[in-house]
Amino acid sequence: MQILYTIYLILLCGVLPIYMKDGYYELGEAKSLCYLLISAPFAALILFNILFAKRGQSDIAVDEELHAKSKVLASEFFLYGNAFSVLITFIFSSFKRTAFFGIEGWRNGVLTLSIAIAFCIIFSLNKYKTGEKILVILMIVPFLEMILSILNRFSIYPIDINGQNTSFLSTVGNINWFSGYLAIWVPLGISLMFLSKAFSKRFMFSGLYTVVGLIALFLQGSDGATLILIACYVFMLFWSLSDRNLFRKFLIQAVVLGISMTIVDMLIAFWGSYYNYEQTILLTICKSHIGIILVAAAFFLYRLGRLFEEINMPFRVNVYKWVCGVCLSVLAICCAAWLISSFDDSFGNGRGIIYRMCLDMFMGLSSWQKLVGIGQDCIYPYAMADSMWSSSFRNVFGDLVLTNAHCEFMTTLIERGLLGAFLYIGLFISVIYQLIKIKEKEPQALAFGLPIISYLVYEQISFSQVMSMPYAYILVGMGIGLCKVGNRD
Repeated sequence: MQILYTIYLILLCGVLPIYMKDGYYELGEAKSLCYLLISAPFAALILFNILFAKRGQSDIAVDEELHAKSKVLASEFFLYGNAFSVLITFIFSSFKRTAFFGIEGWRNGVLTLSIAIAFCIIFSLNKYKTGEKILVILMIVPFLEMILSILNRFSIYPIDINGQNTSFLSTVGNINWFSGYLAIWVPLGISLMFLSKAFSKRFMFSGLYTVVGLIALFLQGSDGATLILIACYVFMLFWSLSDRNLFRKFLIQAVVLGISMTIVDMLIAFWGSYYNYEQTILLTICKSHIGIILVAAAFFLYRLGRLFEEINMPFRVNVYKWVCGVCLSVLAICCAAWLISSFDDSFGNGRGIIYRMCLDMFMGLSSWQKLVGIGQDCIYPYAMADSMWSSSFRNVFGDLVLTNAHCEFMTTLIERGLLGAFLYIGLFISVIYQLIKIKEKEPQALAFGLPIISYLVYEQISFSQVMSMPYAYILVGMGIGLCKVGNRD
């Protein structure tokens, strides 16, 4: 059984990112079909083994003992609720074929999502343990993809790929797909470095991976990727405020972030003429020498912490959390005010008009459709079947096919209704909350919490696709499994 899990993860992490049928042409279709071909057989084999394979009396006794000691978690309710929601929205969809297979070139239908949820359930059963060597193997291809994307941004193309242009990076896809990919793999590297013993071999290797990942994130070309960094470091800050040693680990991560920003600043300073994409918020921050300031601030706080420790001043957890909470709340209010004042149809590279039209579409649905949705991946066929919406879509988007709302919550709201949106957001929030609760017993919970929250936050200005969503659901499943262990009496 363990070998099936391992082979599947190696194929998913090592083959899917590099697979291309005809270069960048119809890459979304190629990767989606590749995901289905890799995942469907393994999902069937593993589920069959779990449900029907004969087990010895000792295995049954162990499972019954673990089941007796485990509590039913809220995240498990939301996980199985999501599976139910996907089934219900398919049953009542008017576009059965599209809902099941997904739109061609995209394939985000019931089949793809059901397989992802199936693997989430499989890994939530806590049947698989990822060894350190296996983890290294799984992270090789993401590491190489990050390096390739950095080279691409400076007009270096070691691999000649059909249809190559500056909107595509490495072998993952366009900038939005690549940012979603980084939303999983960069926070995972940061968490592994955070959890490693300072200056150990694992610490140094995960540190190199983290620096390369952060540089790739700064250079990829999307302003939306700023949310990945904000979610990642804010979550890690609050995670570390419960203990002086954890806070020191956070300061090390702040130094690594500052070093990465400074490297990007130097790359732009010396080779900026080769940089082939537009300026972004992240690049502006790097070029403002914020990285050096961040490193200096981290060292100052470290020395201040050492001074407090030497004079036996207690680490006042509640005070520090309250101060950080107030500062971040003020910052969030200011950002919200700026967003509200600046929001128009052109907001977020055209997302403003997409949000407005999709919200209007939802408000125009029948009461039943508002509850269960119009069908997975069915926004475009629904619009084309309605004379008013088809006219609006053609006037605004021309020949382009709008497959989603560019906000995962809003997309889910339309496709799976209020029920599906509630269960979707409930799954992610509940598993993050439960991971926080068990962090004292299971410190490695951070390795699941960090990429999950980064993915969740980033997806609110992006969309679900096979280069990020399957990994996120596997991490959610593993996180639930860890929570079940941490909550045993």
